[in-house]
Amino acid sequence: LLTERELLILRRVARGDLLREIGADLYLSTNGVHSVLSRTFGRLGATSTVNAVHRAHQLGLLDENPPSVEMPQVLVEVLELVAEGCTNSEIGRRTGRSEYWAAEQVRSIRRRLGARDRAHAVALGIAAGVVRPPKGRGTQVA
Repeated sequence: LLTERELLILRRVARGDLLREIGADLYLSTNGVHSVLSRTFGRLGATSTVNAVHRAHQLGLLDENPPSVEMPQVLVEVLELVAEGCTNSEIGRRTGRSEYWAAEQVRSIRRRLGARDRAHAVALGIAAGVVRPPKGRGTQVA
């Protein structure tokens, strides 16, 4: 289904590595890594990085087991909004709270999941079954 290079890059993305780090290690430009990921999305039928990681987990293509996470419902709701692409201020507005409250919740989610950034938190949350993949609007690299 995927070439060794595509699998390696997808595994590194699922781990939370940055595209520029992956590129440096593989002697590729960031655009080269992006190109490989876009091709990988097509092969997996994915519309985003998060969807690709989720699909790869479903197919057993990723080495690591998804993390086991218990998360309060309020954090699950915040993570779902992050997965939709909401900013902290949008999360605050949609939950009736402040932007600062939203930022603290996102930090808490990242700590619980051991995520490097928001996109990595969403990928790990999906892999762990905490949230569902968002409906994609097209191919995009998070």
